[in-house]
Amino acid sequence: MGRVIFWSCFASIFFSLLSATVLSNITVLPVVPDLVLLLVIYISFMNNAVLGCTIGFISGFLLDFLSAAPIGLNAFTKTLTGYIGGKLSGVYNLDRFFIPFLMGVVATILKALTIVVLSWFFGKSIVVFRFTESIFWLEVLFNGLCAPVIFSLLGLFPSLFLIKGER
Repeated sequence: MGRVIFWSCFASIFFSLLSATVLSNITVLPVVPDLVLLLVIYISFMNNAVLGCTIGFISGFLLDFLSAAPIGLNAFTKTLTGYIGGKLSGVYNLDRFFIPFLMGVVATILKALTIVVLSWFFGKSIVVFRFTESIFWLEVLFNGLCAPVIFSLLGLFPSLFLIKGER
């Protein structure tokens, strides 16, 4: 389990830096996909809810330090997403496109709803998604389209991201 946590944290830092330095500077992209969210969904779905919560918390906490978000915001949203993704572990057969796409879409909507609820506690210090704006739905679409790619990429390294004895 320690090996999976280590490599997931490494991948989380890599995806965070990739999003912040490369993807955010591509002018044709109106939004940046949340690759760390997709990593958390993959790890939790392929393993279990305990590992999903652990990876979600650690990667969210790392993301809190790398971003301007209040400490704990990303940690909470990623932990909740990891828990729910882990509870779905073994329920669905992971195909090439549809299930990863659907999981990316649902995870993004769950993240937005969680941030709306947390905005009641954090106040105006966080940016809340507006469900009526096209920018939110573009992020939902981009996360959905990036999910099969990220799932396939991480699937190339089962010894790094799967607990031995599972799947």
